Amino acid sequence: MDSAGSNRIAMDVEQVSAVAGYYRRSSLVLNAVADDLAAHDFGRWARTDADPGPASSLGPSAATYAEMSATLSVRLRTQSRAAAVLADTLRNSAIIMAAGDAHAADEITRATPGSGATTG
Repeated sequence: MDSAGSNRIAMDVEQVSAVAGYYRRSSLVLNAVADDLAAHDFGRWARTDADPGPASSLGPSAATYAEMSATLSVRLRTQSRAAAVLADTLRNSAIIMAAGDAHAADEITRATPGSGATTG
């Protein structure tokens, strides 16, 4: 393979755009789940300040559930942001590659003798 051929890049813009869409949707789902976790007081059923009955012994478990849901919510938001950044990067790359291909095709058409295009 010659040196020009070894530097060639090929990109299926439609496929990259589809993958970007997948990560965009994943980001939205992850964010919705994080919102749902953050909106609920997990372990509330096990906390009781007024009732010294059997449920009061579950207080430490309630705190563990609450901490676990808060941690999951933070991690899901981090993953959501990462998926959104990846989606944007893929989308922008596909747009730039498609625009570059269109520009190069136009330049080649104008420079090719007998192409029917007028040169300026």
